[in-house]
Amino acid sequence: MKIKYIILLVIIILIGFISFRTITFFTEGRSHYFKHMDSTDLSTESFGKVRLHDNIHSPSFMEQYGVPLNRDDNNLYDYYHWEGGLETASIISGKEKGKIVRLIIGEVEEGMKKNRLTTAKGIMIGNTKHDVIVLYGSSYYKRMEQGANIIGYVDQKLRVTLEFWLDENGKVAEIRLDDANIE
Repeated sequence: MKIKYIILLVIIILIGFISFRTITFFTEGRSHYFKHMDSTDLSTESFGKVRLHDNIHSPSFMEQYGVPLNRDDNNLYDYYHWEGGLETASIISGKEKGKIVRLIIGEVEEGMKKNRLTTAKGIMIGNTKHDVIVLYGSSYYKRMEQGANIIGYVDQKLRVTLEFWLDENGKVAEIRLDDANIE
């Protein structure tokens, strides 16, 4: 009889531990990968000569991209679409207003030319998951969001992630370079 209670107690503790780990994983979000992934050097990453933390109001950015094509409604960041297929998320107000915290290369609207922006290592929309792994290495994480399979790389020193959103055929449909603090 005593052994049954001990076994039951061990099972309850095990279930509690597994539940805690599962909840912790889902509530940590992307920060989970900063703790559990090897770092990949992303210090040279830029999309169309634009880097994270550049400012959309700087003269060099304005000279290259001009005025945005349109703006998405968002309470946390200003999301702008620029000529050539670049999308940025920038800080809305304060002394860092306009500071880019997310860069996105995505599909270009129908009727326009194919997006030719690339990562620093030459990955572009339409490349395969295999192409990404050959150039960026095998130390990547996997996750899903909005029905898309995603592989991502972490630069722990810079606190940056580079994610490749894959379509159902395993081809790159979107690329995101994010500051780790973006919500």
